[in-house]
Amino acid sequence: MFKNFLRKFTSMTSLFAFIYLAFTGILLYIIPPGRIAYWADWHILGLNKDNLGQTHISVSMLFLIMMVLHIWLNWKSIMLYMKNKQGKLVVFTAETAAALALSCLVFFGTLAYIAPFSTINDYLSDYKDDYEYTVGIPPYPHAELSTLPDLMYKVRIDEKAAYALLDEKGIKYDTESSLKVIAGNNGMKPSDLYAIIKPAKMNKKMDIVVEEEGVESGVKTGDKIDMTKYESLMGSGMGNKSVSDAAEMIGISTDEALERLSKNGIKAAAGDTLKEVAGTAAMTPMDVYIVIDAGVRP
Repeated sequence: MFKNFLRKFTSMTSLFAFIYLAFTGILLYIIPPGRIAYWADWHILGLNKDNLGQTHISVSMLFLIMMVLHIWLNWKSIMLYMKNKQGKLVVFTAETAAALALSCLVFFGTLAYIAPFSTINDYLSDYKDDYEYTVGIPPYPHAELSTLPDLMYKVRIDEKAAYALLDEKGIKYDTESSLKVIAGNNGMKPSDLYAIIKPAKMNKKMDIVVEEEGVESGVKTGDKIDMTKYESLMGSGMGNKSVSDAAEMIGISTDEALERLSKNGIKAAAGDTLKEVAGTAAMTPMDVYIVIDAGVRP
């Protein structure tokens, strides 16, 4: 009696868990990358990217437990699947071999990046890339966690003009809360809030002083760096690139990139990501890139 209840309970729980895992699994494939999802405050059915990931893991554990229980309850039936017509146990029956072959094909086909597995991955990658144009990208990673003054300083927005734009739109804000909190309090997204103050961006050059002569970056003492040239790179995942990658993008050697960082008091290794370097230097990854490119700290 109890075993019959347990068998039905296990089957129904497995079914519900499978349905939710299929739902969240598909969504986790197609939702925007993290930096865009947080910037646009992406939700579906009240769940954000973190909620989907967390519940997917929890329900996966439940599904795993139910599968183990299901196997235990149906062990005799499973053994029957592995017997031939004479009733002898055969590990690799035709059905078992076919199931294993299909599983290996999917696994190794994906690793080898051959069609149709590569086609699916390419499509999903292109689909996610489209979010950058439809949703927009943050000016730098996790900009939604910055306060207004911090954001304006990093992106070089005129504070007086920006606050005037917010007041004009009737936005309630304070200088201590993050963009995410302010946006939520006003029923909007961090990206919407940024769109309001973005017109106050200062498109001017920044004064710099080159302390060391002989920096082969084309920058001389008293020159100004046009910060607008870096705008297109902001929020493009620059933090995940290594120092060597940045040097290659700029067209200099890795040794030269490391020398420019060192002259600005920044310790780094060739394989370090700009995010890692920025973390130890109390800078943004974009600022580290500017040092490598221009030879001076912005």
